[in-house]
Amino acid sequence: MESDSGSEMNRRAFVLRGGALSAAAVAGRGVYAVLDDFAAPARASAANVSRWQEQYLIDSLEVILDNATPVIIPPVYNDVFTAKLAPDRTWSKSALAAAQKRLESALSRVESPYPATADGLTIVVAWGLPYFRMFVPVPWQAKAPRDKLLPAVNGQPQLALLDAIRFPSDSSDVALEDNHVAFKVRSDSSAIVQSVETQLFSDTSSPAYVGDLLQLTSRRIGFAGRGFDTPSVAKTLALKAGVTAAQSIPDRAQLTMGFTSTQPAALGPDNIVSFETLPGMTDQFPSGYFAHGCAMHLSHLDLDLGVWYGRSYGQRVARMFAPSTPVPPDGTVTIPNGPGQVATLAQVESDAAAGQAGHNSLLQMATRLKADVIDNYGRLRTKGTGIPVREDFNTLDHPFAWYIDSTGAVQTPPATQPGLHFAVFVPTSSRFHAARTAMDGVLPDGTNLRARYGLTDDQIGINSSARATHRQNFLVPPRAHRSFPLVELL
Repeated sequence: MESDSGSEMNRRAFVLRGGALSAAAVAGRGVYAVLDDFAAPARASAANVSRWQEQYLIDSLEVILDNATPVIIPPVYNDVFTAKLAPDRTWSKSALAAAQKRLESALSRVESPYPATADGLTIVVAWGLPYFRMFVPVPWQAKAPRDKLLPAVNGQPQLALLDAIRFPSDSSDVALEDNHVAFKVRSDSSAIVQSVETQLFSDTSSPAYVGDLLQLTSRRIGFAGRGFDTPSVAKTLALKAGVTAAQSIPDRAQLTMGFTSTQPAALGPDNIVSFETLPGMTDQFPSGYFAHGCAMHLSHLDLDLGVWYGRSYGQRVARMFAPSTPVPPDGTVTIPNGPGQVATLAQVESDAAAGQAGHNSLLQMATRLKADVIDNYGRLRTKGTGIPVREDFNTLDHPFAWYIDSTGAVQTPPATQPGLHFAVFVPTSSRFHAARTAMDGVLPDGTNLRARYGLTDDQIGINSSARATHRQNFLVPPRAHRSFPLVELL
């Protein structure tokens, strides 16, 4: 790997100091520092505006045209820290209340200098089921969002936030994590990201320091490349890391698998993923405690680019989209994937009967509106509209920049393995589970294409090239309740 040995040592050699992680561990960019040289897009700065209650929203995202198709340019930096509440503290009602005030003050402090745009700063704070069960079980039972689409169990409606599960193509050793909280920090500016992460998690003299409230368990960093009319971040970093088949990544690629991931026509618009937006989804409309929040799935996947690029371009198009997708000129990275390209069940069945199923066409069975809908805000949502909002970003870490293993030791694997940190915002965990199961050939209506047509993972979408290593589901509260939700109700 081409890297400065000093900066690489800083990335690898951090130590636990008095129970806290070093500044290099928290905010160092390591091999990703090269992004500063060419990756950040030039964007017009926006004036400070009030922030949305929906934490997941980013203001004024740039949209360009590629292959005559609109494409969103996401923030370059998309760091995720996972954590548990500090195990050496006694988490009494008063301690939780004090921590709630401290965290909210800290988040407000680090956000205040910046607009909620890609060139500014947005932070998503998401909470796992272990937090709700361990620290606020009584108000959680009273206020937890309930999934109206799932059947009741013992007469009780099921939760909109479910435990993570393994899917048909997952191996038995996929880790189902139990973190209490995750912090997702997004910006075009590495300086902003580093400053915020240092203030929050490593600089004990910072007025925004909350590291003593938490035991950080992992740091997940990577890149959402520019590509298109600028050098491909994905290809540049993969080549520097000596990744197998890196030379085959298209020069204009946004991500290492070569296709564009951020078409607005394929993603959920505005606040469609919030618990309360779509009728009949949850019980949070019109004024639930978690209204303007949503569920989030977070996972890491290893990517086998040798297998992926060992296939022809036409074969990759068929696998990523559908066997019936018209194949554009070799190297085209943006292939339209809007409502007009939504497959029918009959098409998906026909493809499976012929021995292959496409990744996107399978997902469309679970992620697109089946009919026009008037949402709870009176807006028309047309048939074929996407619901989930993905924020996937590539990484070279395996699986994370660093993590705390089962013995409590800090592990820092080398940054040479292509992978994907997959984050997606959804109205309920069950909707993600349905989509991910569909990706494996088991459709929401129960149709099991795997079994019916004897399909293997090698015949289903991208499954032979992407394998999950870690999974967890989280709840993203509205901004008003992002800091230790429900504690004020104890």
